[in-house]
Amino acid sequence: MSVVRSAAKPLTRERHVLRGATKRPVEARSGRGNGLLSLATLDVLLGETAAFLLAAGLPKKRLVAELRTQARRVAAGDRLQRPRAAKVIKEGHENLVEIAGVVHDWYRERRYTDNKSGDPIPLRPSVLRRLIGRRFPRVKIASTLLWMQTNGVITRRRDGLFVPSMGRQVVLKSRRMRAMERTAALVPQYLRMALRNARASDPRERDVDRDARVFFLPEKYVRLWRAVALDRTKAFLEGLDNWLEDHTRPDDAGPTVEAAVHSYCYTGEPRLPKLSSTNIGRLEGRVGGPKRLRRTPTEQF
Repeated sequence: MSVVRSAAKPLTRERHVLRGATKRPVEARSGRGNGLLSLATLDVLLGETAAFLLAAGLPKKRLVAELRTQARRVAAGDRLQRPRAAKVIKEGHENLVEIAGVVHDWYRERRYTDNKSGDPIPLRPSVLRRLIGRRFPRVKIASTLLWMQTNGVITRRRDGLFVPSMGRQVVLKSRRMRAMERTAALVPQYLRMALRNARASDPRERDVDRDARVFFLPEKYVRLWRAVALDRTKAFLEGLDNWLEDHTRPDDAGPTVEAAVHSYCYTGEPRLPKLSSTNIGRLEGRVGGPKRLRRTPTEQF
C-alpha cells in the first residue's frame, strides 16, 4: 500500500477523539513550542518504548526507577542523556562502522584484491594490521583484530593467513547485547532525522524516509520476502557505500557531518484473515474484483 503524505505543518492545537470520550482540544506542543507532537504520537512513543524495554529484559522495577529519574531531570531542567553511557554506546557504534570500513577497503582496493577475480585476497597478519591501522589508532589495532576474529568477521586459516568470512557486510550474529547497543545508537538518529524533516520547509533539506509496504502478505511468503529484501539491500547499500567512501574527508578544512543510510526489513505479527470492505482492502486489491492499483513506495513528505 502506498501513501504520499503532505509536509508536516506546525500545529498550535489539535483535537483528538478518544474511544468512549467526547472531543476535547489538546495542546500539541513540543518543548520548544513548535507544535510537532500530538497527544497520540506521545502515547505511542512513550508506550512502545516502555514495552520494548520490558520485552528486551529490563525488570519492571528498574524501568519505573529510570522513568522517575528522568522525570525528575525534566522537572529540574537537566539533560536527559547520561553522558558516560551515551559515550560508550557512541564509541561502540563508531568502532563497528570503522570495522565495516576495514572490510570495505579489503574488498575494494587493488592491493588487497585478486587482479583477475576482484575478490579479496588472504592477508598476512602484518598486512591486515596495517590495513586496520588506516582506520584505527595504533593502540587499538590488536584489540580490533581480536574483535574481528572473535565475532566471525575474519577467519585465520591453517596457513596463518586471514580471510573475510562474512562477505562485504559486517553482521552481528548471536550477540544480543551488542544488537541492543546498536539499536540504542540508531533509534535516536532516526528520531532526530524525523524531527528535522518535520521542521524543514525546503524538501531538499530533508533526509530520505520512505518505505515499501503491504498489509496482507501471506505468511508462507515471509521467509522468501526476507531473502529477497536481504539480497536487494546488499546491492543497494554497496553502491551507496562506495559513494560515501569516495567522498569522505576526515581532514577536510571545512565542517563535516556523519552521513548514513539504514535499511531494515519489518514483518508484523500473523493475523487471521478478515472479510471486510475496508479502504485498505480495496487498495490491496482484495475487494471489487481482480483489478489491482498501481503502487509506488510510501514517501514521508
